[in-house]
Amino acid sequence: MTIMKKMISLLVVALMATTAFAQSAKELAKQQKELNEIHMKALNGKVSKDAKKQAKEFRKDGWQVPMGEMSLERQINKSMLYDQELMTNEDGGITQRFLQHTGQQTAGSYNTAYAAARSAALTEVASLMGTKLGAVWKTQRGNGQESAVSAASNDKFNESLMGIVRESITNAIPMGVMYRVLPNNNYQVMVRLGFDKKEIAARLKRNLKKELEMEGDRVDGMVEDMMCNEF
Repeated sequence: MTIMKKMISLLVVALMATTAFAQSAKELAKQQKELNEIHMKALNGKVSKDAKKQAKEFRKDGWQVPMGEMSLERQINKSMLYDQELMTNEDGGITQRFLQHTGQQTAGSYNTAYAAARSAALTEVASLMGTKLGAVWKTQRGNGQESAVSAASNDKFNESLMGIVRESITNAIPMGVMYRVLPNNNYQVMVRLGFDKKEIAARLKRNLKKELEMEGDRVDGMVEDMMCNEF
């Protein structure tokens, strides 16, 4: 059985057991530990053919990795493996656990371009999540679900919301970085980050309840609805 098939098989078994017998926390923790071990083994194992093929194409376009970073093959392989990792949502459905996003910027030095690219990736993800979360809130207001927050202006609420989202996604996972030197000697840098949707959901719920003093059930519903949308 391949590593990926084994991961999916374990997840399906966990889902079935949860539905049928309401597994204990100890059993769930044991299964998650086994999944994590399989995932780490895959990360340290052979690089896939697809990753090698993509790395070859990047090199043709002049991309390289900074000293001390993983090879292009390893970076791409890591990103692919994280894309394949699954989790269960609040409704018991299966969804991707990690959201990934790439920021790309150009500057006169590598360090400046890297900082700008990483910042761009974080800003774009925060904007995407904030927009989707704001849309869920607007829909709830339209359905007559009033609260203390609904008395505030949309602009003020959205501004507060964006700040809370940015605060909630600071634990980004480095997936990879590459750069190339352009003909004008500027550095073009790409930074890819991963975001654990399960962790972000928990942090968003906590921060929204604390900063906006929203009702717990309403916050939970807003965040779960947002996370169920495609990114």
